[in-house]
Amino acid sequence: MEYKAKRRKSVQVSEAAAVYFAGAAEEAMSTISSKNQITLPAHLLRELGIGPGDRLAISRDGARLVLRARPKDWVRYHAGSLAGLYGRDASEADAYVRGLRGEWAEHESDEEAKPDAGTPSQD
Repeated sequence: MEYKAKRRKSVQVSEAAAVYFAGAAEEAMSTISSKNQITLPAHLLRELGIGPGDRLAISRDGARLVLRARPKDWVRYHAGSLAGLYGRDASEADAYVRGLRGEWAEHESDEEAKPDAGTPSQD
């Protein structure tokens, strides 16, 4: 039996645009090669600090393709993103954790007080 790949319904993209958040909007042209590759303008890549080997996330927004540079260091990218979530300082964060532990302890004591459904009652 010969394997044939299923053809997916193709979507016609009317415009391929790279969205850059580096100052004024500039329009640059690029051509898609026979290998479906594009060359991005070097001056825009330099402005964004993107170079060979860097990865880009590509998404579709309607009839546009959007390119976004992926972080080189995910730890630095997310560092500080949860600041203030559990309190403004260490004492507030500690109080939050103590509160959670108190809730857990209450829940465990409630569970211990309930009779086990699998145990026959002793009447």
